[in-house]
Amino acid sequence: MDSAAQLKYLVSGNNHFGRVSVGRPTAVEALKKAKDLLERGYMDVRICTPRGKILLSNEFDQLEG
Repeated sequence: MDSAAQLKYLVSGNNHFGRVSVGRPTAVEALKKAKDLLERGYMDVRICTPRGKILLSNEFDQLEG
C-alpha cells in the first residue's frame, strides 16, 4: 500500500496565495495541522474525515474526544 492510500484525513485552508490541502493519517495529526494553519492566518480551515464529514474550525472539538 502506498503512502497516499494511508492518508485518511484531509486538512485544507485558504490564504492570500490560494488554497492548501494536506493529508494526515490520524485525527490527532489532522487537528494539529488545522490548528497550525489557523495560527498562521489561514482562513476557512477545514478537516475532512475518512467518512467524508467536513468539520469547520468551530467543530474541531469533535475530533478531540
